[in-house]
Amino acid sequence: MAAPSSSRLRVMGGLAAMAFVVHGGNHVRRGSPHDLLWMCNVAPLLLAAGCFLAKPDLAAIAALWLAFGTPIWLLDIATGSGLILTTFLPHVLCPILAVLALRELGLPQRAWLKATAALLALVGLTRALTPPETNVNLSRRVWTGWEALFPRYALFFALVATAAALTFLAIDRALAAWLDPQRRGAAGGTTRGASTT
Repeated sequence: MAAPSSSRLRVMGGLAAMAFVVHGGNHVRRGSPHDLLWMCNVAPLLLAAGCFLAKPDLAAIAALWLAFGTPIWLLDIATGSGLILTTFLPHVLCPILAVLALRELGLPQRAWLKATAALLALVGLTRALTPPETNVNLSRRVWTGWEALFPRYALFFALVATAAALTFLAIDRALAAWLDPQRRGAAGGTTRGASTT
């Protein structure tokens, strides 16, 4: 079984880190540093760390977060949200890098559960660290414009969290089916298809 290519992982990690720095720097320049904690803005940082440290769990969490967050970003744009040009880095470049990284590292077992737990932890962190009016990661209230559909925040958040977990599960299974079974075990004993001997 081929070992992951450290040179390819370094390139992918460097590109993911660049995406985080450029897009994050743009948020800081615009006076909205709290936006750095949105799930899709944290994902490139996790992806970079996963590539540099050869940690498939981090790369998988990034891939699954972006698989859920990117369609929401597209919906947000389609419904009239402003477009920040640097947002193409986390939402277009990084999903491609994440899938390529998983081809190198292998897909970890129960990646969807890890992504769900990490997302809930991130929501708690953003609720504690960001101003209430920013509603980063929907950590405070119903998404603006959806209040009539969801009069109670608890129900809204439960549905969003369930949708995220189910999306993570579906993408996890799709990645597992797509990845070559021999590549799936590239990262060692914690990945699907890895030898236990």
